[in-house]
Amino acid sequence: MTNTLTSASAPMSAAETAIRGLIDQFVKGWNTADGEACARPFALNADFTAVNGLRARGRDLIARGHNDILTTIFCGTRLTAAIHSIEFLRPDVASVDLTLRLTPAGQTWLPKYTCCGMIVTEENGAWSIDVFRNFVPFERPLASALDANLYQASKQAAEAATGQSA
Repeated sequence: MTNTLTSASAPMSAAETAIRGLIDQFVKGWNTADGEACARPFALNADFTAVNGLRARGRDLIARGHNDILTTIFCGTRLTAAIHSIEFLRPDVASVDLTLRLTPAGQTWLPKYTCCGMIVTEENGAWSIDVFRNFVPFERPLASALDANLYQASKQAAEAATGQSA
């Protein structure tokens, strides 16, 4: 596996630029309350898991689901994304790790942030999101010093990526 995250001064590869564009499309769709735009970067048969465990298969259902939530419970929210890593498993398959942060529009129940993992693939010169897993981190008792160190590092990464305390 090769991590292709680049420093501020290093140029991004065309693949990394395309993958970041998928995430930008999703965020822009969210912020304009447009479920079809949210779903556009997904593969036709994409597998989507939401923060509450809800599963949706296929771009059409992902679009319909986002239209539903963006006009009701998430109406008026703003989404930002911070990419932690893009790991190429093969030249045409990558794993993406990111933090999504919602700015509420009066919703007091929203989590501060979510952690998201994606598998993206390139087919016929175009990249798309094939698997999307979004979850809300929660506090639990820590098992050991190693567990505490991993938890702290993950929390700090989320805070650094979003510029806010997790």
